[in-house]
Amino acid sequence: MSHIISLTPDDVERLFGVLGIPNRFSEAEKAALTASSGIPTDTAIIAFPTPQANDGLNILTLRSLLGTDPSKPPSFFDHPWYLSEPFAQENCSPGWHWLYREVLAETISQPIYYVSSLRARGLGLPSAVEVALMLFLHYAGTGEQLLQKKHTWCSDHASMDRFVTVGAFGRNGLFVSGHPGDFASRGLGICPKATR
Repeated sequence: MSHIISLTPDDVERLFGVLGIPNRFSEAEKAALTASSGIPTDTAIIAFPTPQANDGLNILTLRSLLGTDPSKPPSFFDHPWYLSEPFAQENCSPGWHWLYREVLAETISQPIYYVSSLRARGLGLPSAVEVALMLFLHYAGTGEQLLQKKHTWCSDHASMDRFVTVGAFGRNGLFVSGHPGDFASRGLGICPKATR
């Protein structure tokens, strides 16, 4: 994986169609997003835009659209814990998203607070829905499942003072989990997003 993967608004709409996601871009938005991608130069990134018409572009709706049947990928692992969590209803912010395809090696087995050491490089935590969209868009376009054996910390908070993690996108579907901020695991790191 030595090249940047950059999806245009038309690419995203086509892949949304494959996934059954109804959100679409306006023509003016497409022109603006195509002209101003400003993609960071790191080759480990997937860049994709999402539309201003983002109502329902969240974890709960994606789960409803894609389901929890592992025999029909892509799907979510059937973890009901987050169904009533506010983060699962937060829509993906519109505009460009630049996410690393894999967790950074230096972040593996680190608690969530390690992200503070990445900020000087213009990197931060992605939201859970950003990670899910990256994984599902890439899968719809290539058939490849990223983050099969790793989870990434996300910026979302959950009840009981937990932080959301997303990953282990394998044959059982995509896992959405929650852990205390000081939790550490060899399967958990950070797939940062570039914040410009």
